Amino acid sequence: MDATREVKISPDVVVDTHQKPEGIAELIKKGHDVNVAELDKSGNVQRRWLHRPHDAVIVLQSKDKPKGFFSSSFDNWKNILCDAFLPVGYPHSVSKDYLAYQTFDSLQAFFSTITSLLANRALLQGLGVGDADSSATLALLITILKDAMSRVATIIFAHRFGLRIEPDAKKYRFLADIFNDAAFFLELYSPYFGLYGKVSALAIGEALRALCGVAGGASKAALSVHFAKHDNLAELNTKEASQETAVGLFGLLVGSLVVKIVQDHRSVVYLMSALVFAHLWMNYLGVSSVCMRTLNRQRATILFQWYLMTGKVLTPEQVALRESIIFWSPVVKNKQLQPIATVEFAANYKQAASHGNTDTVDVMDGPMHTSFITSPRGYRLGKIRMLLWAGCEPRHAIAAWFQAMEDAWGMERDRVHDHKSAVTSEHRHTEDEQLWTSMALHGWNLQTQAFEIAAPIRLRVESVVDKDE
Repeated sequence: MDATREVKISPDVVVDTHQKPEGIAELIKKGHDVNVAELDKSGNVQRRWLHRPHDAVIVLQSKDKPKGFFSSSFDNWKNILCDAFLPVGYPHSVSKDYLAYQTFDSLQAFFSTITSLLANRALLQGLGVGDADSSATLALLITILKDAMSRVATIIFAHRFGLRIEPDAKKYRFLADIFNDAAFFLELYSPYFGLYGKVSALAIGEALRALCGVAGGASKAALSVHFAKHDNLAELNTKEASQETAVGLFGLLVGSLVVKIVQDHRSVVYLMSALVFAHLWMNYLGVSSVCMRTLNRQRATILFQWYLMTGKVLTPEQVALRESIIFWSPVVKNKQLQPIATVEFAANYKQAASHGNTDTVDVMDGPMHTSFITSPRGYRLGKIRMLLWAGCEPRHAIAAWFQAMEDAWGMERDRVHDHKSAVTSEHRHTEDEQLWTSMALHGWNLQTQAFEIAAPIRLRVESVVDKDE
């Protein structure tokens, strides 16, 4: 039998929460004082009010008011700045890693702004500004070529890598700035090339900047979805734009002084190298501070490998510390921690089921997925390709990846392994409900997955009966 739960609204009013609570109007009609609390979507109290029976509403302060004019003015300005640059309800309306990422992101934007001014000066020189022998028509043609290269690169990169960016948002966010900085250096040296070299450098630089735009924009969108907790994605993006604008204005001020002072080419190169290093380092720290709670290929591999070794589930924070931002491949290890097989979701059924003349493929069905396992021979790695069945849920994709890792866990390097003896074992770790419960308790989001980096494929099969039989 449930105990009676009571909530004290005012000294004289107690509400039984098993019953429908009385409204504000009913309580006021009874002549009671009513405490009113305003909560955000996380259940955190934002304001408290005291509603008196005679329509008097009094603000209840939980903290002492700042005393003195200067203290009050500072507090007001602090609130204004927070409202201008941080999402409403901060810090409860965003994930815990939001502030760390935005801090490093703002710093890298500051360094990038100064670098861009130095590169733009070289760009203008490359286009012939200040050179009496240069042609305005040639400069226009180079500009048109740059724009055309940018558009073509955008289309090709979006076509080839559009589906890869969201599962590896941290990686492509970092790569975006590598593309951008490479473009800066091409522009910096463009005035010292011949005509064809200058045109090539500027065109390639603009193409790299286009790749930066696609990779940076798409990865930022994925990260924003991760940060937003209160359905405040649009507002979070606008506040990020405000942050970048403010940092950019400060960067322009400092950069204007730098461009005026630093004129020598060698000094410019040294300064740009230092700025680019600082820019990339801030960006690396920023993406490293992000703690994603959705499982992708790398995070699932780290998580389940540790579980197979220790029987313990890592938290998203612990997995984030072990993540590689750039260099990672889907290679799983066996019990001896030897690289044994590559794991991937197949692009189509033929790719998954096909094998060479000497290889054999074992086909293993799991819950809502099918794995095609090629045994390793000698120094070659085995291959495990998977396809999901129609009607599968995100948990099935996670289970498919875990099961593929468990298949590789029992493989050996020096001889062809009998998969059937391993796969048909009495017990699989992916069948442990305790594993899934522990993952949920540790904060992993099991309602979505980020494994597939190509157009998703789902299987539906049926038996074909020969009419002649």
